Amino acid sequence: MKKNVISEHVFLFPFTWRSNSEKNHYLFLQHLQIQKKDFEKLSNWDLSYVSIEEDKDYNEFVYFYKPVRASLYTFPKGALIVRNYCYHGLSEESCFVIGVQGKEYVLDIGKIHLKIYKTGIGILSLGFSNTSYTDAKDIQNINSFSKCVYPPILPIQKAKEELFPDYIKLKLNREQKIEEHFNTNYHQEPITITPIIMTILGSPFVCRANKVKSGSIFIEPILGSQMFCLCLYKNPEIVDAIRNQTVDTKLVESFMMINKKIIEHEEEQNAGGSSSFYFVKSESNVYGISRFSLICISKQVLKSKLYDQLVTLVIMQRATLLSLSTEIARVSTLPKHDLVPAIESIYEIYIQFINQLYFREVTEDIQGGTIYDKLSDKLKIKEELDQLDFEINEVHEYATLIEQSQSKFKVQVLTIIGGALVIPTFATGFFGMNIFKEEIVRWWLNKNVGLWMNGYVFLPILIMVALCTWSQRKTRWNVIKNIILMLLIFMSIMLIVTCGCGL
Repeated sequence: MKKNVISEHVFLFPFTWRSNSEKNHYLFLQHLQIQKKDFEKLSNWDLSYVSIEEDKDYNEFVYFYKPVRASLYTFPKGALIVRNYCYHGLSEESCFVIGVQGKEYVLDIGKIHLKIYKTGIGILSLGFSNTSYTDAKDIQNINSFSKCVYPPILPIQKAKEELFPDYIKLKLNREQKIEEHFNTNYHQEPITITPIIMTILGSPFVCRANKVKSGSIFIEPILGSQMFCLCLYKNPEIVDAIRNQTVDTKLVESFMMINKKIIEHEEEQNAGGSSSFYFVKSESNVYGISRFSLICISKQVLKSKLYDQLVTLVIMQRATLLSLSTEIARVSTLPKHDLVPAIESIYEIYIQFINQLYFREVTEDIQGGTIYDKLSDKLKIKEELDQLDFEINEVHEYATLIEQSQSKFKVQVLTIIGGALVIPTFATGFFGMNIFKEEIVRWWLNKNVGLWMNGYVFLPILIMVALCTWSQRKTRWNVIKNIILMLLIFMSIMLIVTCGCGL
């Protein structure tokens, strides 16, 4: 007999990815790497193309505007923006177990999805269903899994005091079982992604730099130690109580904070009302939106797919903006000969992101549009975009100056060479081509060749180089260069005075 679902919990883990198969490591090439066939053969994952087989598939597809669909679905033909995968290793025996504050919770595993974006961002989506626990405190404890990318604070006991799980057990099928008790030596391996996540991702994903090899996909968490939590909770009593104002919204806030100490701190700061959250109330639902979570308390369990896609869009946008900002900081330290192509590669994907993955509106549905807008506000998408736009413009101008400087140097060299050759060309034309007379066949044996070359080639070139490169700046290089040029010119003139010019 199928049990009634009390709550659904979807945890979204965003990360950056980079293939290790390219030689030019300083370039941003993920938008090219995603097109490789290697991504079609990830272990444990089936590539999922868009298909409309049921009513719910149709409803989801038409829910979003046409430009948005290309960033949510993988189409067999057309531009490749995102690869969608569905985990194929689940069985009827699969389950998720989490221990929090001495209590154990056993949840059913729903679908596990993976999105790989051309912007170098991946999003792992883990969906669990709760059919046994009705208390609001239990729902909050289950949501504490969102903090488990790696411990947010040490010692681990202190983290547990702030609502961090005691342990996690994951059973994907009869063969694949894994437990995490958070006893890793995090001093030697900080920011190590939990084995729970790495086991699900499987090969060729690696999270440690010393494990990277040819063909590996190196990943790093981009939004810190916390996943985004999407929780849909069926509790008609709480909905009616909030609508009738018999309880305040602190209960919903506690779901979103997933941290006892922060909750207490927020209560002290926001005694007159909360500014850290946004609430949407309707006849049958209450929504709470923060930087870490989207909580929906309803009179009946909603389907999470639409909200999953809305959250994925916003998480992808914020993760991409942070990733590109990090890339700009990285390439700004490169040598000048690597800097220009590196900036061009980042600028290319930035333009593609603006045109293909950043949306002000995603649906005509009023409630969905409101949730999308408020999520974008809480994750500061507009502010991050403005900051990235400023950084891109600044570093692009710097790259332009470097290219102009390089072009100026090349033009200057050509000008010096052309100017230096004007004088010997004139001399040769003036005196004719008979300076060696009958010895023209063996001209290099003529004793006057060296004198002629000094008087009509070397000296004019030295004079032109000195005139074009002379600088009043008293740097060590300029002083040495000027002294050398003056010595060479003086020696050339003395040779002409004492020995002549070979004519």
